Order: sequence, then C-alpha cells, then structure tokens
Amino acid sequence: MTKLEFYNIVETDDLQVSIPRTSHFTVGTSPYYAHQHALGIDIYHSLFLDNYEVLSPISGEILKVKTLIAPKPKFVGGIDKDYLILVKNPQNPEITYKILHVKSDDIQVGDQIKIGDPLGTTIRNGYFAKWSSPHLHLEVRPSHDAIRASGGRPFSLAFKKRKNKSYKKYGKFQEISIKIQSIFPEFLLGNFSEDLYKKIDPICGVKVSINQMEYVLDGGMPHYKTGTIISSHKLIKEIDHSIYLGNYKIGKLNKSRGHFGFFKFDSSLKFLLNDQKIRGISLYLANFTPLIKIIPFSDGQTNLDTNSTARLTIIT
Repeated sequence: MTKLEFYNIVETDDLQVSIPRTSHFTVGTSPYYAHQHALGIDIYHSLFLDNYEVLSPISGEILKVKTLIAPKPKFVGGIDKDYLILVKNPQNPEITYKILHVKSDDIQVGDQIKIGDPLGTTIRNGYFAKWSSPHLHLEVRPSHDAIRASGGRPFSLAFKKRKNKSYKKYGKFQEISIKIQSIFPEFLLGNFSEDLYKKIDPICGVKVSINQMEYVLDGGMPHYKTGTIISSHKLIKEIDHSIYLGNYKIGKLNKSRGHFGFFKFDSSLKFLLNDQKIRGISLYLANFTPLIKIIPFSDGQTNLDTNSTARLTIIT
C-alpha cells in the first residue's frame, strides 16, 4: 500500500491538524453549530458514499471512546448511533480534540496515536443528509468543555500569507460550465473551470470577490443557508459588503473572526442544472482543485453522463 503524503491544514505552537494531500475538507459546508461558526472541520478521504478506514489527522493520548445515540436515518445504510473520541493535545493540556462519526474497535483509553495512524471506520447516521459523504468531524475544544455541541476553541487555517489579488471581470455570463466527474442517485461530483478557483497556498477552493478582491468560498449554497469565506488577511473592512461568485451576488458579509468571514446566502438564490432546478451545490477545500457536489431535489433527477459538461445557472 502506498504511503500517503500529509500536509498541515492547521498549524500553530499548540495545534497541528494534518490530512492526506488527496483528501477534501470543509469548515462551513454543514448546517450544524461548529461549522456555522468555523469551529469544526470535516475531513473526507473520499466523497463517495462508501464507508472507509480513517487516518488520524491529529496526535495525542486517547481520553475517551464513547457510543452515542443518534437520530434514525432517513436513508438506506445509515445507523442510529454515533461515536465520540476525545484526544489529549500533547502540546497544551488545556486543549482536547473532539472527533465524531468514526467507529473504532481497536483504540482504547490511554493509547497514543500519531498523525496518519488508522483510527477507525466512518459511519453515516441520522445527523447526515442522504447526500452527505462519510467523514471525520474534528473540533478543537477547551479541555474543561470537550463534549458539548456548541462552543469550541477558534483556530486558523495554515496557509502562507500573501496579498490578495484583484478580481478578474468575466463579463455578463448567464451560466457556469461544470464538468461531471462522478454520478450517484443522491448527487453528482464535478469541477468548474480552473479560472473559478483560488489557491491560498496550500488550500484551494471556489473563488468569490468582495470589492474586486479575491477570497475562497466554503459552504452549501443555498441549502445550508450560510456561507463562509476565507482570506489571507483578517476580514474587517469587508463587513457589510456584497459577495460575488462571478457576476452573481450571493450574499453580504455580516461578521468575521480572524481570517474567516460569515454571511447568509441571499434568500432568492436558486440553481438550475441544464435548466432543471436543483437543491444546491456543496463546496469543499483541498490541496488541489476540489470537487463540487451537485445536489438534486430527487434521486436520479438529472440525466447526465460521466465526463459530460453541464450548464449551471444561478438565479438571484
């Protein structure tokens, strides 16, 4: 088996979170509290619906392994349980890592794990939508409040700071081309053209603009209601300014914390794929050009082939 290369997505004096260069991750593509406030990270070794063995993104001592009750899923193949793993941060005893959605039969309290060690197998339960891919959910928690769903210790992504580029105008296009890579009844995976992505080294994502400056977008448009933008500088002067995907206004930045900005998608925002209305698109971050998840309203709604090109129309 080929050994995977890892890179840091969070790196400070007392924090290190590292994932395979082949993985996707997201901070904001979820309806839950931690992701609405950039306090959680979902890590995907695959965006397919099959469960898989997870490799640990953190190092430390196992403090707790616990089975939790979860809502009954409304899709086939899910379970009504969740699994909690708490890991002691080796650099700072006041910090505990909280992991969800990974079932482990091998690790025990007191075990030491390192980045890249097998941690367990992903699960899908009633907290997932039917289109949600299996993933590891990670939070950085204060040790005295490690389990609660709300709260959390803020973090920043580990990118090399650089000056933001000015945004290139694309003209009054009415639709965006998307290359279809994989097709499932619940969703499709594809890519925009390369000019609609931005890299803040080492992280790449879909590009948006505020006042002619480029940022990276994270979130589920518009089905998760809110979006997150990521910058190479602290977002302060951008508050109350409109956010554009291409020439489409998708919302207005209403608050920020460090390099993260938060906003609600415009209530009128809708998407069509080849003139058919869809639920929306979920965005991801990666070390490469990340895939986009296209979510129809009903299973098998779209009639497309792998490697075909579809038209994504945004209505605002």
